[in-house]
Amino acid sequence: MKGKKMSSESETEEEKEESEDDLEKSETCGEEKEDQKEQEDKGVDQEEQEVLEEEEEELTKEELEEEVEELESSLKKVMADFENYKKRMVKERQRIRKVAAESLMEDLIAVLDDFERALDNGDELEKEGIKMIYKKFRKILTDHGLEEIEAEEESFDPMYHECVESVEKDDVEKDKILKEYQKGYKLNDKVIRPSRVKVAR
Repeated sequence: MKGKKMSSESETEEEKEESEDDLEKSETCGEEKEDQKEQEDKGVDQEEQEVLEEEEEELTKEELEEEVEELESSLKKVMADFENYKKRMVKERQRIRKVAAESLMEDLIAVLDDFERALDNGDELEKEGIKMIYKKFRKILTDHGLEEIEAEEESFDPMYHECVESVEKDDVEKDKILKEYQKGYKLNDKVIRPSRVKVAR
């Protein structure tokens, strides 16, 4: 009986040891599974992080491209505005020069009138000297775009003529210019002084 009892106790201890070994193995296996799971989770987290970084990088590139496009568009607009500004300045300078030339010509025309009156009223010796100066002066004005407006024997045109007197003439066509009291002039095809005329009505 005693031998059987000892044998039973020995078997119980062995079973206990085996149970403990199984428990240890189970715990070890569990730990390994947890470690594997943690590693897998870390792998997933790392992949997600990489994906997020790639998306952020792509987004940053798109934002940079948009900024570059906006800057290029702004630069083109500024350049276009500058070109328009330069064109406006050129036109403005041309306009100022034209106005200044017109004003100067109007003053010089008065001198031309004086020359013509001197030629009509001076003696022959004086006329020769005045005529030389007059021709030279007139040529200078003509070279700068001054042009005399045709009047006598022409039909009255309010764009080029100013009627200061009108008379009835049965033998003359209506609106025919009978006499020119003061010459008119154009500067580069623009009337700066109309001819003062007498017209048939």
